[in-house]
Amino acid sequence: MRPRLALTLAFLGLSLVAQDMTGGLQTGLTLPVGDLKDKSDLGTNQFFGTHIGGHLDFNITPHHQVRGQLTYHSLPGSGWGGPNDAQNDFKILQVGADWVYSFQTPNQGWYTIAGASLNSIKDDYSGNGFSGSASQSGRLGVRGGGGYTLNKMFSLEGTLNQVLVSKNGSDGFGFDTATWAQVSAVFRFGR
Repeated sequence: MRPRLALTLAFLGLSLVAQDMTGGLQTGLTLPVGDLKDKSDLGTNQFFGTHIGGHLDFNITPHHQVRGQLTYHSLPGSGWGGPNDAQNDFKILQVGADWVYSFQTPNQGWYTIAGASLNSIKDDYSGNGFSGSASQSGRLGVRGGGGYTLNKMFSLEGTLNQVLVSKNGSDGFGFDTATWAQVSAVFRFGR
């Protein structure tokens, strides 16, 4: 009898959670800052890249939400000129969880974002007659920002992301942190 009761309560809980769960897609610009952009011969030397991703939102209360997100960033580089003419193309795969606070409701108004992520970063580099790649996985990152929900299906948001990376070694990037701003159009489904 107890296993049936527990199973019934579990299904009831899952159906209640599913009613407060939504999903969506986000896409937009990724703007490298700091060393990721302008460290000579090591950064992208570009103003922006792009990103695309998906998310699941779990509404806890009318103001609090937990968001799981998966985002792919592409940051193409351009040559630095000079004797090496180095070029660095960065690719970042980010998996994370955000705490979202809506000032009005999840369907309209301003909101803030605070989150943590695990990141896999790859640098395809070339210059001075050679090419190669360096990659780092499982790198811890944090992010924060805010946005504005125009209606239940569409929001605009911006975040600042910072990931701790290894500077030295065979897969070192030559700097300690990868930092970028992310400006996104967010499309939601299921509300």
